[in-house]
Amino acid sequence: MHLPSLHSKMLQMLEPKFMHGYTSRDMGRVGERARQVVKAMGQQGGEGMELTSGDIEVLLRCFKHDMEAVDQIWQFAVLSGVVREVACFDCFLNIKMFGRQYERAFKVVEEMKEAGLRPTEYTQTCLVRLYGLTGDLVAARRVFHELSDNSSSPSIYAYNAMLDVLGMNGLVEEMRHMFLQAVGLGDFIGRDLSELEPPPTDAKRGLALSPNRETFHVLIKWHAVYWDVDRATQYVRVMNDVFGVRPVARTLKVLVTEKTAVREFQKCAEAAVMMSERYGVVPPGFVVRTLEAAKEKLAAMEKKVQEAEAQRSSIFAGLF
Repeated sequence: MHLPSLHSKMLQMLEPKFMHGYTSRDMGRVGERARQVVKAMGQQGGEGMELTSGDIEVLLRCFKHDMEAVDQIWQFAVLSGVVREVACFDCFLNIKMFGRQYERAFKVVEEMKEAGLRPTEYTQTCLVRLYGLTGDLVAARRVFHELSDNSSSPSIYAYNAMLDVLGMNGLVEEMRHMFLQAVGLGDFIGRDLSELEPPPTDAKRGLALSPNRETFHVLIKWHAVYWDVDRATQYVRVMNDVFGVRPVARTLKVLVTEKTAVREFQKCAEAAVMMSERYGVVPPGFVVRTLEAAKEKLAAMEKKVQEAEAQRSSIFAGLF
């Protein structure tokens, strides 16, 4: 049985993807409203008040940052006999994975199979990332290749997951090669990214894969992490000038982190200026604060070095 339209609409309004810019306090209030909706349903009882798989999904996403609440919702669904669809299992799997409850995430996949449900490409994409997060690169490759064998070409989301797995395992060169091959630019492997030009319209339609913003965020992130801010910045140009994917504030946040700002302050600052002047990306507060903190830290380090040099000079001066 389905929920009355009023309750269904109320649950749909609690869908986090519609809540851009909400603070943790706002989300706490949303969670309280969700509890009130479910409580009202329980008090009214009767036919038509049972939760559906879709309703469970909405509730899981609403409480995705509260693992205890997520577990309670899932347990309620199990004990209440809610027929959970694949999308519901995928939602629970994704939450457990990003909540770093990896062992439980693997069990979700087994529970899905035991329920007679066939894992979707989304399920397998989650598995690719899950194996990468747990350090099993061999298994991640195996699942990704299974996706390639089962379809003409894995989706961009599967590729993003595999690129991310390669990056987190330090295989940046292989990650770069996979990206170029996936978008039909294998001839550019080993060449300078500055040579890339926007492909003609017809050729663009024929690309094996159309990269999205997350694809470039993965590439930028791991190049920056592994001491290659220059190439990370080049991918900002490539994403906009070659593939028409506009950089946004998050693109800059992926590049400028606390570690990269201290390690490559000048290059990070120049990247922020370039993205502002060339692409109209206003540096978010986090990036500004990160650069300011890095500048202060570097100044303090320089001062200590100078003091150490002065002290060493005075010590050795007395020996001669």
